[in-house]
Amino acid sequence: MRTKLVWTALWVLLLLGPSANVNAAAVTESDSTQPRGASPAHDPEKGPSLRPVTRGFRAPAYWANEQESEYADWVGTIMANATRDPAFFATLSVANQDLINLIASLPGEPGDPSSPLGAFLKANKLDADIRRAQDGSLQPEEILPIAADLCLRCHSPVGWMEAHSEPPTRSAPFLKGQFWGAAFRGHPVDPSGNPRKVDLATESEAEMEGIDCGFCHRATGASKRKSRYNGSVMVNGNGGFFVDPNRPFCSETEEDGSCVAESVDVVHDFLSEANFCGTCHDVTNPLLKTKTRVDGEIPDMNHPIERTYTEWYWSGYRDEKTCQDCHEPMVFEGAQTWMLEPVLPALWGDVDRVWRGDPYGYTVPDRVESYRTAAEGNRAFMREAAEVAFVDKPVEVKKGKDVTVKVKVTNNTGHKLPTGFSEGRQMWIQIRAVDASGQVLFEDGMLKDGYLVRTPETKVYEQVALATGYPFLDENRDGQVDEKESHFHFVLMNDVRKDNRIPPKGYNKAAYQADGAFIVPRDPKDNDYADGQHWDVTPYRFAIPKSAKGPVRVEAHLLYQTFSREYVEFLNQHDREKTQACGGRARNLPATGPYGGKCDRYPTWGKAFYDLWKKSGMGPPVEMGVAAIELLIGR
Repeated sequence: MRTKLVWTALWVLLLLGPSANVNAAAVTESDSTQPRGASPAHDPEKGPSLRPVTRGFRAPAYWANEQESEYADWVGTIMANATRDPAFFATLSVANQDLINLIASLPGEPGDPSSPLGAFLKANKLDADIRRAQDGSLQPEEILPIAADLCLRCHSPVGWMEAHSEPPTRSAPFLKGQFWGAAFRGHPVDPSGNPRKVDLATESEAEMEGIDCGFCHRATGASKRKSRYNGSVMVNGNGGFFVDPNRPFCSETEEDGSCVAESVDVVHDFLSEANFCGTCHDVTNPLLKTKTRVDGEIPDMNHPIERTYTEWYWSGYRDEKTCQDCHEPMVFEGAQTWMLEPVLPALWGDVDRVWRGDPYGYTVPDRVESYRTAAEGNRAFMREAAEVAFVDKPVEVKKGKDVTVKVKVTNNTGHKLPTGFSEGRQMWIQIRAVDASGQVLFEDGMLKDGYLVRTPETKVYEQVALATGYPFLDENRDGQVDEKESHFHFVLMNDVRKDNRIPPKGYNKAAYQADGAFIVPRDPKDNDYADGQHWDVTPYRFAIPKSAKGPVRVEAHLLYQTFSREYVEFLNQHDREKTQACGGRARNLPATGPYGGKCDRYPTWGKAFYDLWKKSGMGPPVEMGVAAIELLIGR
């Protein structure tokens, strides 16, 4: 029988006590789908390792250099570049350090198992190795748990399964990752008997290919959870995928499992199901309980970080469309535009044109044209996601009087608008009223130096999630953690203060609230959204001066940014983990590009990402829709 690699849970959570901020991890050998001890010498035909997935791409259509090929369709997408995204590396470094700081903040001493800290370290078999330094930090820091393993499951599933990240085991029950040195305990050793270090530059090109064809075509199922709303079975998320370790396009095999014939038409049924997307597009913090107030009460559940699959599952689309019906496979249109072009070509330089997948002897074609094509496809796709219109239009306005115009935004997608990982994402209405002489009578929702200027009139569709209850986030040492200090620490987030994103058609509000896709209005203009409501109407009131000349033209633009300036600046400031080449533990910036090795200017991914963002025009927003009306001025 063919072996299936099964993931059941990241950690079994044990609550330490009412004063603790973190749950302890009691792990088992079955907690990981990752093949243990995988190495470059591993037989790719028969063993459990997915290395190298490129063995499945020998069909000419996949590796042809022509831009019309399926490879070209895929290679420019954000799915293909999930591991090349500089914001991912910067965010991961912050998350790794945040988790270390959280553990260090637990009260007690390492050797005291009756204290929250001692109990946590003992549960992770770290109590004998850890000491507390004079500044309160825990040393040696290198063996403390970090968040990398959970993130790599979805951003680099092939690299994760190639054992380039170390999941917990009984002998080494802590999370490690290639971003922190990758000297693995219990892994194959070098000739001197030391733990083998991964050569990140040459050992595997596949780990940098994000969500690639070989992984997707091997996916056969997912771990499950029960809905808190009605007990129905849903995908669990958190990278809980089941995979077939055999070559993905093998249409005929021998008794020993070796492949006799290949066909690109071989596809597991699971690949066409929305459940497949749910394996990574529902994310729950495995350690922290939520502090979010939902309808006046705090539910007893771990904190939901992303709920795109849940949003679809409890919408009217579940019986109509899957994710793949809208997000075409191999093209995967989404929200990213400026990241694909010009940021990724500027970061990675010519690495793709010289990268060889030895011993297979191919040269990967340049991606720049594919990046450009994918970015244009994303822009067109985003214009279909929403409709913008003026409703209840005034027939006539008068000089010296106020007028009210109403902008309606309708969500055409099968999930919240916008959806996904919420950090830094913002969709807003930019509105402007100009009279016939060019005089600006009213404007709101404008960008200034990359910042969104917010006024009481501004409608921003977003989730605001804070990390509350962590004194160590008090950066200015004033004795309290303000809202700015508690923003953007995603691995510590536990409190949704606002979520006014527009739900999809036919959504079930009670199910949303029960399963973590919270609706949390906060600002005066926020909508609480009734069952099934997939639109929002925002009024704007402004004066018509006596000097105005008619007609008055009012335009409303719906704009979207994946990264606000505040978030980019946060990563620039808080990613303090230098790359290995610069004396730190983070993965190196690509040496062939303009950022690698320049430790005086770009010692971290956060610094490089900030520079890329500035050079791109500060991550210009995507226009999702526009509406206009003309107001006649009466006497």
